[in-house]
Amino acid sequence: MQNPSPAALLDQVIEELYARHTADADAASQARREYEERRGKVHQDDELWEPWSAAFVEWYVIERVVPGETVPPAAITSRELAADDPRAEAMRALVTSQRSLFEVRALANGTRRIELLDLLGGAVFHVDEQRALHGVEVGDVAELRLIGLGGEVRFGRTFIYHPASARAPIVERARALLAKGASRRDVIDHIAQLRVQVTRYRHMPPARVYELGSRLMG
Repeated sequence: MQNPSPAALLDQVIEELYARHTADADAASQARREYEERRGKVHQDDELWEPWSAAFVEWYVIERVVPGETVPPAAITSRELAADDPRAEAMRALVTSQRSLFEVRALANGTRRIELLDLLGGAVFHVDEQRALHGVEVGDVAELRLIGLGGEVRFGRTFIYHPASARAPIVERARALLAKGASRRDVIDHIAQLRVQVTRYRHMPPARVYELGSRLMG
């Protein structure tokens, strides 16, 4: 049997992890509430519902540490598999993945090679993406998860796009929060809350929503 592609393997592993670690419905609901408290609540008829839910699944198995544990589900499960099991390698890749705010800097002509700038750390990444990313343009700003697997950098499921016009206030607000000692995760989630506010204040230019920030969320 042919081995699955890295993208297919990552999808398979995430589904397996999520199914296994959400057997307790009450615990899963509590996790969703925690996620929404950090990032803002969206509803099923909201334009953000699908990307919000996809990002939640990744956060749940890759980042969230269950009470009583010291590491997230992906790390726990990877230890139970043989070292040469492809799923174990994929799980380790998930645990060491990077979630951040990125700007699309370049799209290679004729390929799906994408150059990204990490707006929080300043590093530049090149992603080889086999899936078609409809509507992606140079200048786009998005919360993404990058996963190193098979010698290449891959996208995870987290694709939360921010208005390109809001780049400047996003960077300004992120730098201010980092200077005050906020973690990268706290900054990303704070900016995510502002993305939710954009859907609430449609009468206001998106960049203005990010400029006002906490005053709107309060």
